[in-house]
Amino acid sequence: MSRLSRPFGDVTARVTSILSIPYGYTVSLWCAGALAIRHLGVPSELDVVLFALGAVAAFLILALLGRQYLDVEVPMRVPVVVVANAVPVVVALVMVGGALTVVRGTLGFFLSSFLATASYVLGLAALISLRARR
Repeated sequence: MSRLSRPFGDVTARVTSILSIPYGYTVSLWCAGALAIRHLGVPSELDVVLFALGAVAAFLILALLGRQYLDVEVPMRVPVVVVANAVPVVVALVMVGGALTVVRGTLGFFLSSFLATASYVLGLAALISLRARR
């Protein structure tokens, strides 16, 4: 069977596997922003910048910590368990929700995106690690 005549289910599985990590992260970060707005109110321009900086800071810190293990080409192959990555999303949202009950003001926007990013990345890494040990 040629690559152009693959069954629809095969193609759908390929697309969902490619999108699984960015999809879960997008859901986590969007929900973190929505929770921040719910708890802190409408953000100012500075709050929006701090929200973006929080996400970037967490991502860069974790990328630097794991850089020696990165493949030459990204994206790396990931196990099938990544497609069902609801656990890291829930962990991220619990972390953000908990933090926003304590932290108020501008720091809350930075912290919510930082925690969402760090919790999602570390939660997904833990899920993959646990799956690999089985």
